[in-house]
Amino acid sequence: MPPDARFARAEPSASAALVTYSVSQAEIAATRAKYAGLSCDTPAGYEEVRLAIGHVRDTRVAVEKRRVELKADALAYGRLVDSTAKRLTDLLLEVEEPLKAKKAAIDNAAARKRAEAEAEKIRAIEAEIAANRAKQEAESRAVREAEEKRLAEERAALEAERKKLAEAQAKLDAERKAEDARREAARKAEQDRMDAAAKAERERLAEEARIQREKIEAEEKQRRAVREAEEAAQRLEREKLEAEKRRLAAEREAAERAEFERQAKVKAEQEAVEKVERDRVEKARREAELAALRPDVEKVAAFVAQIRALETPMVQSKAIARLLESAWADLDSTAAGLEKAVAEVAS
Repeated sequence: MPPDARFARAEPSASAALVTYSVSQAEIAATRAKYAGLSCDTPAGYEEVRLAIGHVRDTRVAVEKRRVELKADALAYGRLVDSTAKRLTDLLLEVEEPLKAKKAAIDNAAARKRAEAEAEKIRAIEAEIAANRAKQEAESRAVREAEEKRLAEERAALEAERKKLAEAQAKLDAERKAEDARREAARKAEQDRMDAAAKAERERLAEEARIQREKIEAEEKQRRAVREAEEAAQRLEREKLEAEKRRLAAEREAAERAEFERQAKVKAEQEAVEKVERDRVEKARREAELAALRPDVEKVAAFVAQIRALETPMVQSKAIARLLESAWADLDSTAAGLEKAVAEVAS
């Protein structure tokens, strides 16, 4: 069979003529054209569409019924083929499965040892990462707690300062009222001075509050940067672990692929050796057969030579001469046939 014979286009077989249905593609095309313009917009149109659906459905059911009839014998034959193949396959599996089980026991043991070694290595890496993460978290927690304590103390001090300023402001207000009662002009002058002092104090307090707020925001930004750095470090550790896992998986896959290729190579070499041995045995068998046939071939050759060495007698009768000529032709044909047959047997 040529290499591409399996992909050659199959010509219609005689059995194709037996595949007949109650409707053809041309009839279906005509039906499509006939029903394409139908509409359900009116009662009459609705009824036409309903009848058209019934007609198409009945035709489709008839096609399906015919398909089942045509495939009945083919399905029975297919079931016979499948049951025979399954019986033979089961018998072969009874031979193959014990051999595969023996091989799998060795392969599984080796794979289990490799998996255990890889798991132990991964556990060690994970333990190291967990220890580093715990250490970093403890250090970060201590820094955060100390920072939060310092900020709380500063907020308390700021609140006390604000309270003190409020008390001073209340005292100043009382003095201002008393001064107003003594003298209007002095009160006004004192009021102006006090207002200026209060404004300056408020501005000073506002500036201090702004500076303190900016300081707190800067410290919060710094803590956020520290936290983000810690998260980045942890993410880097996780990525490192994932990369290590992928590397180990790639090494395991490469090892399994190398083992598969080695076994395939061993199998191919074994099959090649077995083929050479089969060819040698077949050649020896054929040579033995030819050697056994050689005496008979020589005898037939001698017999053919005797036939061709025969001389027809000289006769006067033309009828007998024709008979002798025909007999000689038959003998020559027989000799030629013997030579050809013996040559085919001995080839």
